[in-house]
Amino acid sequence: MKRKLIFAASVIMASSLMSVCAFAADVNIVIDGNTVASDTEPQITAEGRTIVPLRVISEELGATVDWDAENKNVTAQKGDSTLKLAIGENVMTVDGSEIELDSPAQIINSRTMVPLRAISESFGCEVEWDGETKTVIINTNAEETPEDLPTETKEETYKSKDGWSVKYNSTLVNVNESDDAVSFVYTGESAGTNMLTISYLKGKSPEEVLGEVTADWDGEKTLRTEGYFAGENWAFFRDLISEGGSGLNQHFIAAEYNDGVILIEGVSHTDPDDEEYTVSDTMANILDSMEFENYQPQKEYDYVPGVYTQTYTDEVGGEKVETTNTVTLNKDHTAVISIQDVVEGLWTSTGIRIDNETFYEYTIEGEKLYINFDGVWSEFEKETDEKK
Repeated sequence: MKRKLIFAASVIMASSLMSVCAFAADVNIVIDGNTVASDTEPQITAEGRTIVPLRVISEELGATVDWDAENKNVTAQKGDSTLKLAIGENVMTVDGSEIELDSPAQIINSRTMVPLRAISESFGCEVEWDGETKTVIINTNAEETPEDLPTETKEETYKSKDGWSVKYNSTLVNVNESDDAVSFVYTGESAGTNMLTISYLKGKSPEEVLGEVTADWDGEKTLRTEGYFAGENWAFFRDLISEGGSGLNQHFIAAEYNDGVILIEGVSHTDPDDEEYTVSDTMANILDSMEFENYQPQKEYDYVPGVYTQTYTDEVGGEKVETTNTVTLNKDHTAVISIQDVVEGLWTSTGIRIDNETFYEYTIEGEKLYINFDGVWSEFEKETDEKK
């Protein structure tokens, strides 16, 4: 099954519902040589993507479809493969793995409409487009031909003098070394440059390094996030949001590493109309394989972890009642807020993220923690050994 992998580390980011304009199109759909009839015509989105009725196509491909009207979720099952998506979302789940959609699922004429190519390829089918006849051709018995496959897959390990190592497919990747960086360059067929460059910069902080390497980026087009990297190490991410379907993507990962910074630059350039799955898989595997001989504990935010309390007295029924609220920030960046209810999340350098929609900004001054709860700043004091 072909799946597109994002060649960057996972990042914490909010998802949004999207409204997509579409119009009916005189498009034919042929599956294994048979034209498929539908009570709702295929549509063309504003981005030029073909969307089709999910139930019709899925059942023609031999899948069963279930509709959850209350939550507006759809599940399609074929053999051992399970596909799930929600109306308005541009991400679907296939066997537990998230796959980005060109266009979100939407309802048109009481039918759930989904991108044709993504659905078909998720069920292991081959999809072709005949521009002259405006026909989408689906082959359910698609097999990779010998010319589609590498003649050889040879995995090698690169060990850096700076204590990190990665595995790479030397059949498809060249290693270029310089005095201060190592680049892994994809050499197979692709629409442009695809590479990872890894370097170790001593005596600097992640934010300082990222400020230098992205100094010429448009701030409004720069996505800033934080999250785990190479295990439970904390890292800072920068992604340059591309425009106009150029297929060019740039991203940086910077993490505190042994009195310096490990910096990873990713550049990928593929044809947006003909995604090269081999490229993204190959480069993602390099990043996923990264290991360190001796990764010392990160120290930049050592002042943050601790238990912070807020105590106040209320009068209930004529009696004074003392209430204590707590905020616990752990070394592994997990967070627990106990105020009436107990909620869990992750703390970053600037706030505590509870979920995709809830983010509480905070600042620390000495032993005081100040958190912005929905526009109201609350003060908490850090517990010390004397207070325990």
